[in-house]
Amino acid sequence: MSRQLRARLSLRPLGRPWRLALVGFSLMLAACSPAGDATATPSQPQLGLSASASGVCAAILALPDRVAAERAFVNVAHQALHGLAADPRLDRTRSARVLEAMQKVEADFSRPADATELTADLTELRSSTDAALQAIGVEVPACAQ
Repeated sequence: MSRQLRARLSLRPLGRPWRLALVGFSLMLAACSPAGDATATPSQPQLGLSASASGVCAAILALPDRVAAERAFVNVAHQALHGLAADPRLDRTRSARVLEAMQKVEADFSRPADATELTADLTELRSSTDAALQAIGVEVPACAQ
């Protein structure tokens, strides 16, 4: 075997781009893997799903204060809505309705939307969220007004 071929086949440290790719891939795997929390109970996921409706309700009740409504939506409802839409027990139609309604609300918060339009979009999101929760057998929390 020639000296050049042996040099090419030898193990040498990975270059910077490969290290970055390897680290990125490792982080992606860690983010996508289940947490494996031994203290989790079966009711915890359902509590998270009901937070989707509670957060939307809190956003509706916070109106006309857009800042408080957006805070309630982002801090309480947003992630729970993604979890609800991704729930394997939910059919694709209801999942799509939740995501579409959520997209309208996000668009409303990203621009100076009319208060009437924001209220209507939040109400539509609450309705689609309630329907999705009922479809998978999760109790829908009341929205105190």
